Amino acid sequence: MSGVDAIDWHDHRRRIGRLGEDLAAAFLQRRGARIVFRNVAIGRGEVDIVAQIGTARTAVEVKTAVGPDARPADAFDEAKARQVRSLARCLDPPARRVDLVTVVLDHAGATIRWSPFAG
Repeated sequence: MSGVDAIDWHDHRRRIGRLGEDLAAAFLQRRGARIVFRNVAIGRGEVDIVAQIGTARTAVEVKTAVGPDARPADAFDEAKARQVRSLARCLDPPARRVDLVTVVLDHAGATIRWSPFAG
């Protein structure tokens, strides 16, 4: 892969991730969540979405994948859940829970799934 190809691939992945986060935020808002922050950098990590869901401040991890057989939830393993829980505790005020939103993009559009209390 040439340098240009690598840059293009990185940009493509970043755009897909951003689209997934935009769709996830809109999805949560339609279900009554208030988006407080997005892309909160904490040390070397990042919380994708901080939302107020009912009375709970929530850290939301968003995983996006492309293709009809994509399984973005597989990327939210125990190590990733531990990392997001740790970052959630660093927020001010801390998030009391961690949710997962997965977005699958394919020729039919987007399929979005929300897993409350995933982490």
